[in-house]
Amino acid sequence: MRLVKKYILFALIIIISAGLSYAADDYKYEMKTIGRHDGDVLGVFVNENNTKVATCSLDETIKIWSLPDGKELLHLKGHFGQVNNISFSGNDKWLASGSGDMTVRVWDVATGEQLNILTGHTDQVIGVYFSQDDSSTFIASTSFDKTVKLWDTRLASEIKTLRGHTEPTNNVAYSYDGKYIASSSDDKTIKIWSTDLTTKEPLKTITGHEAPVLTVLYSFDSKLLISSDEAGVIKVWDMPDGNLVMSLQAHNELIQDVSIAEDNHRLRRKKIKLNKGEKYAKNCSFIFYCRCFYSIRDFSLPISIDKTCCLNHG
Repeated sequence: MRLVKKYILFALIIIISAGLSYAADDYKYEMKTIGRHDGDVLGVFVNENNTKVATCSLDETIKIWSLPDGKELLHLKGHFGQVNNISFSGNDKWLASGSGDMTVRVWDVATGEQLNILTGHTDQVIGVYFSQDDSSTFIASTSFDKTVKLWDTRLASEIKTLRGHTEPTNNVAYSYDGKYIASSSDDKTIKIWSTDLTTKEPLKTITGHEAPVLTVLYSFDSKLLISSDEAGVIKVWDMPDGNLVMSLQAHNELIQDVSIAEDNHRLRRKKIKLNKGEKYAKNCSFIFYCRCFYSIRDFSLPISIDKTCCLNHG
């Protein structure tokens, strides 16, 4: 069911140094290899200032690279299991990681020092997401134990456990206005939770996917929620109401990740040539998607089933 058990992403980190070409609506890349992990790479995250990208791996480590040159800055070790996901804090000072060792760990981005080990999940941690406000006080995490947990970085402790999913939870995202947390699950639902510490019941359960939901992501204005599933479907939801805006059968196989255009009001129809053929995103504010593709703001990181990761700085 889940990517870390069924699919291998990539082992090489590749950076694209050329600009973006819009000729015939296709992208042309010039690539060079900048480094590698000793195992398959399971997650990637670009920081708020677009100056660093972090990667995590089956080799139980995290690496932080500079952008756009791709120099390896830090090699973080401490987990005792594969590192499934990572997230920079909104102020770019810290990095959160979730692992098969059932822990969430917090790292100092400047020094690489491990600041906190957060324990409480009873199965491997799959998703982590820092609150994106300047204080970056909270971290949300998801796990195969079917829960969503909220952690206070100042106290280095769990402050809330959210229960409601009936199958393992796959990913989690904060809204950029700081009001909501969205979680996705193998139970084919998305649940919306309040960031208010006294509220533990889900505010809304969104249904409509017919396969396990692998990822969720808010638009930068928090007005849209994008989700993707194991059947290759992308759905866009109006928030906070949770009404379906559009649904795309984007691929014949799973879509592990999606990305949002920084300009949330821009409607684009962009053709992207991929290994699996050409796909279109119509009348929506996210531009890029593929079976394994991740981008934030003006960086794009397509992750291919040939185990390579490509970075374009447009």
